[in-house]
Amino acid sequence: MIADPYKVLGVSKDASNDEIKKAYRQLSKKYHPDSYMDNPLADLAAEKFKEVQDAYDQIMKQRNGREFSGGNGKGNTSYNNDDLKMQAVLNYLNARHYKEALHALSNIESRGARWYYFSALAHLGMGNNIEALNHAREASQREPSNLEYRNLVNRLEFRGQRYQSTPYGYGDSSCGTGNICCDLWCADTLCECMGGDLCLCI
Repeated sequence: MIADPYKVLGVSKDASNDEIKKAYRQLSKKYHPDSYMDNPLADLAAEKFKEVQDAYDQIMKQRNGREFSGGNGKGNTSYNNDDLKMQAVLNYLNARHYKEALHALSNIESRGARWYYFSALAHLGMGNNIEALNHAREASQREPSNLEYRNLVNRLEFRGQRYQSTPYGYGDSSCGTGNICCDLWCADTLCECMGGDLCLCI
């Protein structure tokens, strides 16, 4: 837990939710890893980016608790807070911090189509292809007219079919001899004919 999350965002404790949101977005953009590619400060920026996300998440949790206990949360609803949390998830996804994205998603109670779509993207980034496909399908079922969700399902299903139809998969295939050693030798011979070399040992 961050000792003073408001200090990390550069705002006072009396700042409105809109002011906090503005500061959070500015800092997220400033320290976004994509802005520091091939930069010696990349690790430092990534660390600062994560600190900004954690500080924002901590403030929102504190303010949510205040609202639910009857305190004055300065005019923000739980819907808006969930929406802001989804923005944090999107920032994690854009920065390729998939583990953090999944963690942030787990703290969101309202789980609509967009939640499942972001979860699918995070699982895909983590290499959890089956979970990614399941969540992409769930997102698409909840919003059938959303082409973005449908395209992700199609992409993941196509990837799965391609894997199953490779010569070394479990399904039948018209390509290959069925003998992996023989197929590898054939592939290496073809590569050598084209001036390359697939296996140096053959």
